[in-house]
Amino acid sequence: MGNRDDRAEVKRLTRYGALLVAAGGVTGVLNLLFNVVVARRGGAANYGAIGSLLTVVTVVGIVATGLQYGIARQAVLSSGASRNLASAALRSLVPWAAAALVLAMLFWPLSGFLRLSSLAPVVLIIGVAVVSVFGAGVSGLLVGFQRFRVIAAIGVGAAVLRLGLGFLVGRGPDAVTFTLTISLVGLVASFVVGLLFLTVGERAVLARPPAAEVARGAEDGGAARLLGAVMAGALWTVWGLPVLFARHLLNPSAAGDFAAAQLLAGALIWGTAPLVTAFFPTIARLRARGTFLYGEAATLVLALAGAAVLSTLGPLLVERLYGTDFLASRSLLVVLSVSASATACATFATWSAMAGKTHVGPVLAALLVALGTEVVWDLLGAHTPIALAAAPAVSLILGGTAFATIARARTRPSADTVSLSRDSVGTSPAALEGER
Repeated sequence: MGNRDDRAEVKRLTRYGALLVAAGGVTGVLNLLFNVVVARRGGAANYGAIGSLLTVVTVVGIVATGLQYGIARQAVLSSGASRNLASAALRSLVPWAAAALVLAMLFWPLSGFLRLSSLAPVVLIIGVAVVSVFGAGVSGLLVGFQRFRVIAAIGVGAAVLRLGLGFLVGRGPDAVTFTLTISLVGLVASFVVGLLFLTVGERAVLARPPAAEVARGAEDGGAARLLGAVMAGALWTVWGLPVLFARHLLNPSAAGDFAAAQLLAGALIWGTAPLVTAFFPTIARLRARGTFLYGEAATLVLALAGAAVLSTLGPLLVERLYGTDFLASRSLLVVLSVSASATACATFATWSAMAGKTHVGPVLAALLVALGTEVVWDLLGAHTPIALAAAPAVSLILGGTAFATIARARTRPSADTVSLSRDSVGTSPAALEGER
């Protein structure tokens, strides 16, 4: 009976995963077209700045993902009306929005580091940070309620809106500001639509099955969300740092080429990320190791398939999509594909650890090791596009080694336990009782 239930659960997760991957694919294509439109209108030199700032926006959004999955886990393990849960979630995020406002202001020095002509892009990034925090509350509840069709529709709709507005982008430095404005508009639209579903569509949400372990929902407080935000920020900063250093270290045209190639490779991460959304509620509820292994294997297979396609067709795609001003060598795309595949697998492992509350400490330590390695690598040795592209893969491999070492040390029995176990070998329960 248990095996039948497990197979049914795997089929259900596969179906949801396929839906979200398909929707994510459509969203990814639309977002790629948006970047193509921006790149063609702004030119390679300006796109170097746009690409690096969009990476900052992505990192801000992924930090908010840590909050999203913290709220999603609470939603999985809680009961009550969706309207009440939404209200409580948004109220709990007010301090996080204030913190995001303060932290986003630290991006101010980026205006000089990235050679921007004004501070307007940094102001827009601050707005993106605040909206991303509240959007995380709404999206987290949708994930927890397993409203995957709504999530898919909102993602595709926001991408369509973004692409439509992208055709209004002009040339020159103003293209940078306008591109970030469009990203902010898309975030606001997603937040409003999701919030309306949770409030106006309350009856539909209440039809969800009750959580299996409501009591565990109380475990997730502010500390868990902070931990999730730190883990998300570390993971995606590892992926995003190379494009920032490319803008700083390389000439503007080469930085634009690198940003365009990295965006294509990032499709491997975005294409596999929906599997995290599909598997997260089940891992949080059941904490099943087999479910995690199945999802991780599916992530790796999808990432490697995408890497093969990108390595083969990537140079042609860059030339045809972005124009003759952009160049990307096959070797650069191969290395970026390896780094993207490593990041995709690390993403699934990170959120699975948060969902099941297993090995969270070693995962966090591994991500911090990877981030520190990346910073040292980029500062000291990454002065070519290939070296910058390899940084995430090298960093995450070292981080994975750190995880394995720490996890093994934590699970290794102590000397006293081993001694007791050896002394007890061959001793019957009756004999032990007599000794006592």
